[in-house]
Amino acid sequence: MRQVYVKEYGITPGNDRALLWKVRMMLDELQGTMGIEFVFESGTYHFYPDYAVEKTLYISNHDEDVPKRIAFDFSGWRKVKIRGEGAVFLFHTDILPFHLDRCHEILIEGITIDYERTGYSEGEIVELSGKRMVLRIDRKEYPYRVFHGELYFEEEGAYHPLYYGCLEMDRRRNAPVYQGRDISFNRPYPSSYGAVFREAGENLVEVTLTEDQQFPETSREGNRMILRHHLRTHPCFYITGSEGITLRDITIYHCTGMAVISQFTKDITIERVCLVRHPQKDRIFTATADGFHFVYAGGKIHIKNCVLENQLDDPVNIHGIYGRIHKVTSKREVIVELVEGMQKGVLLGTAGDYFAVIDNRTMLEQEHAVITEITWMNSDYQRIVFAEDMENLTPGFVVENQSWVPDVLIEGCTFRNNRARGLLLTSAGDVLVRDNTFETPGAAILIEGDSNYWFESGATRHIVIEGNRFHHCAYVSAWGKAPIQVSPSALVWEKDRRYHQYLEVRGNVFQCCDDRLVNAVNLKKLVFLDNKIERTTVFEPIKGQALELDGVLEVETDINKEQQI
Repeated sequence: MRQVYVKEYGITPGNDRALLWKVRMMLDELQGTMGIEFVFESGTYHFYPDYAVEKTLYISNHDEDVPKRIAFDFSGWRKVKIRGEGAVFLFHTDILPFHLDRCHEILIEGITIDYERTGYSEGEIVELSGKRMVLRIDRKEYPYRVFHGELYFEEEGAYHPLYYGCLEMDRRRNAPVYQGRDISFNRPYPSSYGAVFREAGENLVEVTLTEDQQFPETSREGNRMILRHHLRTHPCFYITGSEGITLRDITIYHCTGMAVISQFTKDITIERVCLVRHPQKDRIFTATADGFHFVYAGGKIHIKNCVLENQLDDPVNIHGIYGRIHKVTSKREVIVELVEGMQKGVLLGTAGDYFAVIDNRTMLEQEHAVITEITWMNSDYQRIVFAEDMENLTPGFVVENQSWVPDVLIEGCTFRNNRARGLLLTSAGDVLVRDNTFETPGAAILIEGDSNYWFESGATRHIVIEGNRFHHCAYVSAWGKAPIQVSPSALVWEKDRRYHQYLEVRGNVFQCCDDRLVNAVNLKKLVFLDNKIERTTVFEPIKGQALELDGVLEVETDINKEQQI
């Protein structure tokens, strides 16, 4: 493999606004060359969006499908390594660090990623009484101003309002507060607080509620508030239509989206990729959304020896997309709608893929066939043509691409202190989760599927959870009913058919403050054996049964009946 030291192209550490121009010139010159290893020597490289590539991208589960500026656009590259010898990539304003599109055999390793100005800010609660809260905010680290009773944060030249909600973090544990929830101000829905902001001194902002409300009982002086003023727009790694991608030995401190999001990509390995708090800056948050997110993956997903903490959504989410049948034009042709706003514009497949037709009420398959054509009409609608006549094409039913089903292995990882849940596993492949540590406020393992709200598919076939450690999970009821939860949105099922098939939970250690272990519905078989249960007093107990089951056809367990009642 040919080594290319990027310093030969003038790409050196430093605060150079033209650095991305040099990157573009290098990549343009070498475009189409296989077998290259790009080497970045140690130091901090500043990347500004001034000369970045710009593309309109439809990134699933993100906001704002508008033109995005990209630092490293590797569209169409094959057999390439990007190696940092302790290099730090520091990005400025809204920019997407890496886009891998139609790539094969790409390895990225040995780099650290951060942003000069984070998309979120934070403050400490220094006073709290009923309808009044005072936050201490470091104006130098998180520049802000108050205009007409509203709080705005400066993000390298632009001001954004505190509009997207707040999350309170326990001052001792650096994790979401017990039985907490998202807090928002002046949003157009009933659960939001009406509030007026004013400056109350140097680095102090007073929040006064204007309606008949009080701050949550979970709020405490000394706790930190994560202040969200940026949409989830720019992941670190956006991978599409690719195969054989490896990310290894990478540290990510922040991004304004997910750390990794892939669509229609086969065989992904993520090893020792750590999404962690910055050790010097002491920010309590990391990414603004999920850790690793996979939409219609194929082959094998292997996540090994990673640490994901303090991000503002789930560490791992694996799923497909249900497209809702909007109009039936013939027995072979339908127009399908993408309903969920964060899925808009994502093409559901290609000609030759197997598509299933699914009753949205039961979420059970009615029939399936190969498609011969799929046409992107616009970000809302797609036209799909089947290879044969179909008998169950019904408006309101959904379609699912069943050609993209990954096997999953997640091992040796730590997931802790993030907002919401742990691993969201909705893949019909073989799924094995072993030797991991979970400290999540919601369900550590969530097996869901939904054809009416999020429209994330699909039905699972074989999931094994073994040799893991679950520490005090599901202490926020809004994010989980138990450490392990199976909860597809279809609560209507046929007599002998179930949406999810087989879940085995064996040889794990559960440290719990109450009885709850598994909450499951609409599952064919649950095996719960040889697990060690340790009772702790970290949190107040939450009411529930050890195994709370509804519509589970077969159960094999060594939990006694008294614990299940």
